[in-house]
Amino acid sequence: MNIVTVRINGIEYNLKGEEKEEYLHKVAGVVDKKIKSLMDNNPRLNLSSAAVLTAVNAIDDLFKCDQAYKDLCRELEDLEKRECEYKEQIESLKSQLGQLKQINDELVEKINIDNKEVLLKGKDAEIAGLKDSIDELKDTAEKYLSDVNAYKAENKEMKFQLQSARYKIIDLQNKLVENQINLVKVKKMNNPLINNGK
Repeated sequence: MNIVTVRINGIEYNLKGEEKEEYLHKVAGVVDKKIKSLMDNNPRLNLSSAAVLTAVNAIDDLFKCDQAYKDLCRELEDLEKRECEYKEQIESLKSQLGQLKQINDELVEKINIDNKEVLLKGKDAEIAGLKDSIDELKDTAEKYLSDVNAYKAENKEMKFQLQSARYKIIDLQNKLVENQINLVKVKKMNNPLINNGK
C-alpha cells in the first residue's frame, strides 16, 4: 500500500493506493487541474461545489466511456459475425470454382474426343458451340475467382477493423479505470478524515 502526499487546489491530501506513486500523483494532478479550471471559470464557486462538479463531470465521462465501450463491443461482435459469414462465402465460392474447373476439364476432354469425330464427320458448327461453352465457363470461372479475391480483400479489411476496434476498447478500458480512480479520489477528498490527513 502506497501513501502519497499530494496538493490539490493548494491543500495537501494523503492518498493511499496499490498503484505506483507516479500514478497517484498523475491522478491528483488531473483532479487539481479540473478543480482549478472550474474555480477559474467561476470565481464565486467554493471548493466543495467545485469538487462536486468535478465528480459529476468525472461520472459523466465514466458513463460516456462505458457506453462507448459497450458500443464498440457490439460493433466487434458484428464484425466477428460478418467475418465468419465472409469465410463461409469464400469457402462456398472456392467449392463452386473447383466444380467449374472440373466441368471445364471434362468439357475440354469431351471436345478433344468430339473434335476428332467432328473432323471426321464435318461438324464444324458443333465444335464452335463447344468452344463458346468453354469460353462462357472460363468467363464464369474468372468471375468467381474475382469474387473470391474481392472477399479475401474485404476479409483482410474486416480483420484490420477488428484489430482497430480491439485497440479502441483497450484505450476506453484504460480511460474507464482512470475515471473510476478519479471518482474515488474525489470522494476521498470530500471525506473529512482524508482531508485532515488522517
